[in-house]
Amino acid sequence: MDGETFYVLLALALTTFAMVYYARVHLPSRIEQRTRESMKAFSTAIELRFPAREGLSRRVVQVSREVGKRMGFNNQALRKLEMAGRLRDIGLCAIPYSLVNEKPRWEWTHSDNATFNRHPEVGAAMLEMVPSLSNVAEIVRTHQCEFGGPMRKDLTPEARVLKVVSDYVWFERTQGAMLALESLRDGMGKVYDPDVVTVLLLMLISIRVEKPAEAVLV
Repeated sequence: MDGETFYVLLALALTTFAMVYYARVHLPSRIEQRTRESMKAFSTAIELRFPAREGLSRRVVQVSREVGKRMGFNNQALRKLEMAGRLRDIGLCAIPYSLVNEKPRWEWTHSDNATFNRHPEVGAAMLEMVPSLSNVAEIVRTHQCEFGGPMRKDLTPEARVLKVVSDYVWFERTQGAMLALESLRDGMGKVYDPDVVTVLLLMLISIRVEKPAEAVLV
């Protein structure tokens, strides 16, 4: 093999390697980054429509991922959990603005509650129409189902985590951290998966020991 042929083959090999690297490493990472940016945009749009929910998705994602890690979720499950956390309320776009923003919750009628409680199903139906997001549709559909309810056997680990964390974050905002924790404890085994609640409680305790209270998962 002469020198010219060697350098031609070397150039082809390097080009092939670069193309494979781009296709298998760089391109997927770019796609994942763009997907995350889109998810943030969706959740921000929902929060802009319902100001009382501003910032909730960011905190739900942060806490959910940490709980998932401590429960041994693999990277794929953590990605699904993050996506579902950001998109869990996308179905609220079909809920009347006045119901959520202008009518106090304690004044809601049975019909009002039924309308609001349809948003997980609406969100899941929307996600099922998008091939790249259909894998989180079932998590969104069931993320408000009670652990002790009729759908217990159908609840994925991600949905169980999201139920605990999303309720905790909402109660924390509306009732304070202490009452939020009491609500989780009271609902263990009935509303919430006891394993998930236990992990969340231990996680919050460990973080408060390691960091100042005001810096906890901000």
